[in-house]
Amino acid sequence: MVRAWVSAVFVLSLLAGGCGATAGTVASSGSPFNATDLAWLQLAEALHTRALPMLALAPGRSAAPALVELAERLAKEHEEGRERLRALLVRTGAGSVENPHAGHDMPGMPTADDLKALRGLRGKGFDRRFVPLVRAYLDQLVLVAEGERRSGASEEVRGLATTMARAHEAELARLAAAG
Repeated sequence: MVRAWVSAVFVLSLLAGGCGATAGTVASSGSPFNATDLAWLQLAEALHTRALPMLALAPGRSAAPALVELAERLAKEHEEGRERLRALLVRTGAGSVENPHAGHDMPGMPTADDLKALRGLRGKGFDRRFVPLVRAYLDQLVLVAEGERRSGASEEVRGLATTMARAHEAELARLAAAG
C-alpha cells in the first residue's frame, strides 16, 4: 500500500514539476495514452538506459558467476525492453522528444559516482557494491510499473508495465539468491 502511494506521488510530482512537459499534449490529444502512460514510458526507458553501463561491468569484475549471468541476462532483456518502450513512446506522439529524465539522477538509477566506484572494484568488493545498486534499480522499476498499472489509460502500456514488473520481481528473487 505504501509503495503504491509513493509511486503515485512520485509520478505526479514529476509531472507537476515539469519533467512531463509533453504529457499535457498526449492527455488532451484524444489518444489512448494519458500523462501517466507517458511518464512511465519515459521513466522506465531512462532507468533501463542508465542501468546498462552498470550491468556491463559485472562480467569483468564480479566474483560470483551467478551475478555475471544475471547482469548479462538483465542487460539483454533491458535493451530489448528499451526498444518496446521507445516504440510506444513514438506512438504517444512524444517519442521524438528527448527523454526529459535522461540526465537526471533519480531513485534506482546508478549515478556517475556509483559507476566510478564500481569501475575501481573487483571480486567481492565489487559484488558488495553492485548488488544493492541492482536491487534499488529493480525495486524502482517495479514501483513505477505499479503506478502505471493503476493509473495508466492505455491497456497496451499497462500490459507492458505488468509484464515488466513480473520480470523484475523474478530478477529480484534471482538477485537475492545470487548475492
